[in-house]
Amino acid sequence: MMPSDRKRLIALAKDMRKAGASASEIATKVGVHKRTVRRWLVREDEEGGSEARQLAPALLESIQLPELPRWDQPETFQSGLESDCLDDDDEPVEELLQRRADRFEALSSRKKKKQIRTVQVGLRGPIAICHIGDPHVDDDGCNLPELIRTVKVISSTKGMWAGNIGDLTNNWVGRLQKLWAKQSTTAKEALRLAEWLMMSCPWLYLVMGNHDVWNHGDHILRYIIREAQIAVTSESTARIELRFPKGDPLRIVARHDFKGKSIWNRAHGPMRESKLNPWGDVYVSGHRHIWAYHAEEGMDSVPRHALIVRGFKQFDSYAETHGFYQHQFGSSCTTIFNPLAQSPMERVRVVWDIDEAADMLTWMRRRAGV
Repeated sequence: MMPSDRKRLIALAKDMRKAGASASEIATKVGVHKRTVRRWLVREDEEGGSEARQLAPALLESIQLPELPRWDQPETFQSGLESDCLDDDDEPVEELLQRRADRFEALSSRKKKKQIRTVQVGLRGPIAICHIGDPHVDDDGCNLPELIRTVKVISSTKGMWAGNIGDLTNNWVGRLQKLWAKQSTTAKEALRLAEWLMMSCPWLYLVMGNHDVWNHGDHILRYIIREAQIAVTSESTARIELRFPKGDPLRIVARHDFKGKSIWNRAHGPMRESKLNPWGDVYVSGHRHIWAYHAEEGMDSVPRHALIVRGFKQFDSYAETHGFYQHQFGSSCTTIFNPLAQSPMERVRVVWDIDEAADMLTWMRRRAGV
């Protein structure tokens, strides 16, 4: 830039400043950066140093930090900050706020619907739910003969459904991935076995276990069971209210594991939940590879049942390594619900053998005339 052109532009900038133009407006007019304009107006030049110093207070006043905005008066707030780069693709903040608020409302609605799932039972009379403990179908220690026997009985008994408490497969992750080398089943075969299990009988619920959600396994699991007959699927807690054609509803609270444990009461976790949140009739979990059962009448005179099912992983190297006692029974447990029972004590019966549960359910349904 020639000295004469520079002086002319400086003079033009001063005139525009006197007329009230901002630094950005002056910069756009004269074709220089706004920082250059500020330097012209603040610093002393060859001809008008004193005049520039007189303009300095007005310029400094224009670039003072803005006051804090008021949330209740957004239309009156101006930041006072200017930028050379305009993000034309950015949506207005009002639209952004509305979009995020709508998303929250949709999420809140879905969460509320999942808090309690209502299931209409089409059959009259007693029904049964077989709560299947952690299957780990791909583990070499899985008792597959017992698992096959269980699903065969469920699928062939009218009025009986299954509930899965989680951990369909090992699905090793992180440092545990080295355990793939110690099992004879591949990852692909594990998914095929999981699909077989979920397609083998009708299911009331499926609760995801910790092994299920590793490696984004919950998305894979949802895909392979998309054709299965499952009334309720939950990532954490399934609160299910069974409504019958006749009789009062019965409620199940199923989790992979409940908080709390005690060496004096193996069923402490579900029992604790039944006392702190006395909504259900049956509280059932797994995860710990033990079985336990506790029944007790609450302060509201409602009998409640706290259950832990062992699962089908009969031989557990982790338990052997750490010296944990391995329970031998309780792979699954069946609760028979009779909504027409005269006594509250008879509304829920707990049976640990699947064949005995099927025979008892069939007899109870025949006695009820259904």
